[in-house]
Amino acid sequence: MDTNNTLIQQAMLTWQNTICEGNNAFENNRYITADKLYQDSLEHLADIGGFITSNTPPPTSWVIDQFVPALVVSYLNLVDSSMAQGKHEIACDFLVEGYNVVCDCGHCLLNTTQDENHYLFSKHLSQLQHHSFAIRKHLAQSPNLLNKLDKISEPYSVTSLTYH
Repeated sequence: MDTNNTLIQQAMLTWQNTICEGNNAFENNRYITADKLYQDSLEHLADIGGFITSNTPPPTSWVIDQFVPALVVSYLNLVDSSMAQGKHEIACDFLVEGYNVVCDCGHCLLNTTQDENHYLFSKHLSQLQHHSFAIRKHLAQSPNLLNKLDKISEPYSVTSLTYH
């Protein structure tokens, strides 16, 4: 597990550095570069995903405290960059994809964990839902894009892991 911890820590450090580089590019209106870096950040998280589903995964609390928020940040950065470029459909696609990935992560993690973990997971998921509401005002003339976001707006129960 020590080797896994070291690899996970390295991947998270690389993720953090990549996000910082992407944010710098975004702040300087270099959106294509920012997009590439934000996509790279998701690849670094995918490397960690293999450990989460292994026989010796990191603690569930770490996944919920560190990994899930990193997923949320990466996807929301891609959404923001796409919106800044006027690529609303791509922004919606990233938002829906991010929501689905986080929900899938919840399905894997929360079958038998403590209520505190359910609460934290729900909090991270709500960040994606809030972002969905925030970009809806830019999409008022695009009913197809609004329909894409409808699934994110539906209440999600982390205790039963179902949509209502």
